[in-house]
Amino acid sequence: MAGTAGSRSLLNLYEVKVDGVRRHFVCLLDPVLAGARVIDARAIVGEYSPGPSGGFDPRTFQPNPAFIEAFTRFMNDVAAHAPEVVREALALRSQWLYIIDSRHPNDPDIDPPPGDIIGCFAIDGTGQIVPNSFQYNTNHVWFDPSSGVSGLFSDRRFYAWLHPEARS
Repeated sequence: MAGTAGSRSLLNLYEVKVDGVRRHFVCLLDPVLAGARVIDARAIVGEYSPGPSGGFDPRTFQPNPAFIEAFTRFMNDVAAHAPEVVREALALRSQWLYIIDSRHPNDPDIDPPPGDIIGCFAIDGTGQIVPNSFQYNTNHVWFDPSSGVSGLFSDRRFYAWLHPEARS
């Protein structure tokens, strides 16, 4: 679906039997890691109901709160210190720095739809990101039928943070 580790996809679909019921998950997890251990709930992006052909149906996707919580922690612990984010914050004293999904065209004349706004950081009066201020946008769409999969799934920093044992 998106992102790669060499030639292996990091975003994968899994059918799992839980208490006798088949459930369908989208996970940000390499199949080798999934087969080597129990799937960490934080790696389950969400759950879906298969479409008529039996495959992934983005219209039925429901995000996993544990994944969203982990993502929010990553944004506060790691992304808030990324040089490009720090630079942008300096120009926005006492405002909000909105993080836009990379699948959105990089064109200042095109406002992103609500589904492409990932969230925002509070910026203080000196242009610094307020610690632990990232707020995830619950209207963000991870799998948009028209514009595609969120660009966040190709962020190797997030994958490495989520799965420190996978670092090579």
